[in-house]
Amino acid sequence: MSILSKTRLGAIWPLPWWTGYSLSLVFPLAVLGFLATGPHRPLTALLWTLPMLLLLLAEYFGPAETRIVPESAPVPFFDALLYLLSVLQLANLFALGRMVSQLGWSSVAEIVASLADLLAIRAMVSADFVSAGICPAHELIHRRSAGQRCLGRLLLATLGYDHFYLAHKLGHHARLGTADDPSTAFRGESFDAFYRRGLRQQWRIAWSVRRGAALAGMAFELAWLALYAVLFGPLAMLVLLHQARGAVRTLESVNYFQHYGLTEDSDSGNAVAWRNDSAISLFMFLALTRHADHHLRPGACFAALRTAAEGPKMPYGYMGMALWVQRRNESYRTWAEPQLDLERGGLESRLRKADAA
Repeated sequence: MSILSKTRLGAIWPLPWWTGYSLSLVFPLAVLGFLATGPHRPLTALLWTLPMLLLLLAEYFGPAETRIVPESAPVPFFDALLYLLSVLQLANLFALGRMVSQLGWSSVAEIVASLADLLAIRAMVSADFVSAGICPAHELIHRRSAGQRCLGRLLLATLGYDHFYLAHKLGHHARLGTADDPSTAFRGESFDAFYRRGLRQQWRIAWSVRRGAALAGMAFELAWLALYAVLFGPLAMLVLLHQARGAVRTLESVNYFQHYGLTEDSDSGNAVAWRNDSAISLFMFLALTRHADHHLRPGACFAALRTAAEGPKMPYGYMGMALWVQRRNESYRTWAEPQLDLERGGLESRLRKADAA
């Protein structure tokens, strides 16, 4: 089932529609509640995963949103969301370490409860690291303020991905759709192949353009991991690494489906990203769904971005797309290839009409 492109958000949201961006706080707050109140009994731990399931269902069945935030909307509201998300991300990092350090392993009952908690952590925390860590970081590293860019780098570094700051701006944005772009998947390229290639290319770009900054970021990441192990123990450090890896894979799956097949030689016209008008994804991921306009205006605030008029369209929101790409990649590629052909055929038809006119 596709997202409901004809539904308007105003029918279910009584406040100005752009205040829906506050939805970005819901899942990080739910994860903080889970981590801060843990360890849990097994059933309680599993019940804490319900917010994520409900958001996934809301995205699947939810409305579309294509309106532009009016210029009269207060800019401090959107900046406050960035700072609140950053605080929540840092709070969740420490709450994760505290909870894991308190898991019990001395009896069968404690082991079962601890495994249930770890299962819930696996289901929720890496997704939270994307929504509360990587998404605001992506917005902040594009800002003009040095302080905001540093905050963005801090969020990335706590997940072992500081070099993304350099590779994203000087690699992806500067080399969009080329063979040297680490974030555009070629037609027929599997997600695993794209993921490995992207990691290599990102490191190569960061190392070649600003070696000192790349080394400083790596030193900070190692010091952060050592501090985490001292504060919360080696198991907590391993859990953090595992969740950070999951967040990075989700980020790269987003890169994968945002640009799949839209390379320089793909005859895709002006399309640089696939379209997605899911309202839930728009709000949860700070307008990352309006990615084509972000490439046209990388310094624009997320609230100022506009929906794209060109490009193939995704059938689901970002959470559904990420699961599809990572879990059933061959199925995704089987679906996506004809969509690219249709897009190219539509472009050729428009060009013929323009020539005839």
